[in-house]
Amino acid sequence: MLHQRLQPSTPYSALIFDCDGTLVDTTSANESAWRTALAGWQVDLDSAWYRARTGLSSDRLLAELETETGAELDYQAVRAAALDAYQWLIHTVTPHRRVSAVAEAHRGRVPMAVASGGARQAVEETLRVTGLRPLFDLVVTRDDVRYGKPAPDVYLLAARLLDVAPYACVAYEDTDEGVASALAAGMTVIDVRPSLR
Repeated sequence: MLHQRLQPSTPYSALIFDCDGTLVDTTSANESAWRTALAGWQVDLDSAWYRARTGLSSDRLLAELETETGAELDYQAVRAAALDAYQWLIHTVTPHRRVSAVAEAHRGRVPMAVASGGARQAVEETLRVTGLRPLFDLVVTRDDVRYGKPAPDVYLLAARLLDVAPYACVAYEDTDEGVASALAAGMTVIDVRPSLR
């Protein structure tokens, strides 16, 4: 039986899920990957600081980190190092069962997509390793749009590719930036955070 708070209210024509923190628990793996990558630039990543910003795109995260620390970072190189480090940690990632159960219950009933602020390589591999990829018709990532969350771009593109009006979509999110992104796209949003406690 689906968790009551996660059940979408009718009517809806499609479901769109964030990946990191929503469908899967990647917080520790991502934090470790960023910490490893930033060590090369002599930047020590504070855990509380990072966890308050997990909804930001990598470029926004790195920009805030530069402001915070005064470091000058090569964004592309740091992102590549973090992605490489994440590949070694991906086996530690597990699905959030209450959220993934929603996708499993709706498989074949309505179109479904993933709309993530992460890099395509990491998102696709995460969904594959956790066995969730077959549930979704398509995956949209930060690599596919001009602006990352909290801009609505990933959600708008996912709705367009599913051929469903944004207002007919229910989005699942776990960060303030993600909620803002889906709301700006005109979607109904279910914040999964209370259901994961």
